[in-house]
Amino acid sequence: MTSASQKILIVDDEEDLTWSISRSLRKENGQHEIICVNSGDEALNFLNQISFDLLISDIRMPGQDGFMLLNYVKKNRPDMRVIIMSAWYGAEIKAMVEKTSNIYYIEKPFDIGDLKKIIHQALKKTNNKYKNRLIDQKLKDVIKNSYRKKFNGCLNVSNGRENGVIHFRSGEVIHVQVGEIEGEGAFLDVLNWNNFKYDTIFTNQPVKKTISHDWKMLIEKYNSQI
Repeated sequence: MTSASQKILIVDDEEDLTWSISRSLRKENGQHEIICVNSGDEALNFLNQISFDLLISDIRMPGQDGFMLLNYVKKNRPDMRVIIMSAWYGAEIKAMVEKTSNIYYIEKPFDIGDLKKIIHQALKKTNNKYKNRLIDQKLKDVIKNSYRKKFNGCLNVSNGRENGVIHFRSGEVIHVQVGEIEGEGAFLDVLNWNNFKYDTIFTNQPVKKTISHDWKMLIEKYNSQI
C-alpha cells in the first residue's frame, strides 16, 4: 500500500465483512483513514462531508443502493476511485467498469488478498486492471487459483517478447491465444514462460471456445514434456 494517508469509505450491509476488510487494511497500513458504514444512506452522509480517495461498496443494500452512490460520485467526485464488490455482475455494472477507468469490480465471495491488490492499484490511480509480476510463481498456480474462485474474465499475459490472453468461464480455461496461435498449443506455450506479468480483467463478455480438454489434463501433458 502507499505510505501517504488516504481516506477510504467501506459500505456493505454485512457488518462482519466491512469489519474484516478494515481490520486487514489497518493491520497492513495503519496510516489509512478508514470509515465503515452499513447502509447507502450512511455512506451518502459521509460523502457529503468528507473527500475520500476510495469508495468500496456493495451494490444491493437497503435504502440508497450502490448505484445511487455511484451516481453521486460520478456527479460530485469524478476523481474518486470506486471498487464494486458484489455477487451480481449485470450489464449496468459491466458498462461502468469497461467505460470508466476509476471503477473496479471484484466478485463476492473474494479473497481479501485479491481485494487488497485492487485497492493498492486504485489508490495508485492506475487503470481498470490490476497488475501482478510473477517471479517464482508459475502460471499453472494462477490457473488453479482462478479455477478455485470460479473466475469469469481473462488474464492478459506477457513475457516481454510475446503477449497472450487466457479466458476463463466459471474457472475453466476456454480460450488461449498467443500471437496468431490459439487453443491448446498456445496454452502449452505460455506454461513455459518465466518472469512474466499479467493483468486480471473481470468480465463476462462472450468469447469463442478453443480449449476442448480440461485444463488439468493439459497441465499434466505439459509436465510430461519437461
